[in-house]
Amino acid sequence: MRIWFQVTLYGIDCPDYSFRKFTDDGKYLVAFSRNHQDLIVYRPIWLTFSCHEECDSHDLPANAERFDSFFKQLYSISLASSNEYICEDFFLYMECHQYGLFATSTARSNESSVTEGAIHGVPSIEKITFYLVRLEDGAILDEKAFCNDFINLAHSIGAYLYEDLVCIVSLRYQTIHVLQIRDSGSLVEVRRIGAFCREDDELFLYSHGQAAQGSSFLPGIKQRLLSFIFRKTWNEEPDQALVRYLAILHAIHSFAM
Repeated sequence: MRIWFQVTLYGIDCPDYSFRKFTDDGKYLVAFSRNHQDLIVYRPIWLTFSCHEECDSHDLPANAERFDSFFKQLYSISLASSNEYICEDFFLYMECHQYGLFATSTARSNESSVTEGAIHGVPSIEKITFYLVRLEDGAILDEKAFCNDFINLAHSIGAYLYEDLVCIVSLRYQTIHVLQIRDSGSLVEVRRIGAFCREDDELFLYSHGQAAQGSSFLPGIKQRLLSFIFRKTWNEEPDQALVRYLAILHAIHSFAM
């Protein structure tokens, strides 16, 4: 049996939603309400109509122009509160468990207050919340909130999914949060890379009397970056390594990821 698609239908009567994307396995179609408050998930209904010979749109039945002839709505759930909005550019899919990771946030503020550990000049968002949703039935399994922070969620830039690990980059606090998605559907923070990279970095600094007073030393993640740049430069141009290193030291000191 051969199956091919040869007819394109136009003017389909679709629901008034913002359609995000299909999941990678093609099992779900993700959409958001126009007010960015609700999550709506559809399941495709494949091979609803067929022709034995070549045909055009006039040969198809009338209900072929109906959206619900091709997609079945599984559910609609509310994710965002009155002052929050779903980040429509952000969506990560964990295919093995059919989990979806979504995010909501309050409005962005460019006049952020001075906070210890925060980078000056980086905008602030009062609350950013990540929701782990089981796409099969719409159950919200867990959530993780970041307050007075800034995470760039446009096109999922600020978060990356690898197997069961989610890395979330806080621009305001120059920190990478590593979350693990457990089989039970819980989000557990397993590592935080920022001021300290390894688990015993803080203990080491305090035990050697090198604990920072205020912000007098570079965070661990910037120290690692500087160390990498110096070693790379030394291996390529040992005579110019120190000169080039000092030239970029000032720039890297104020660098925001």
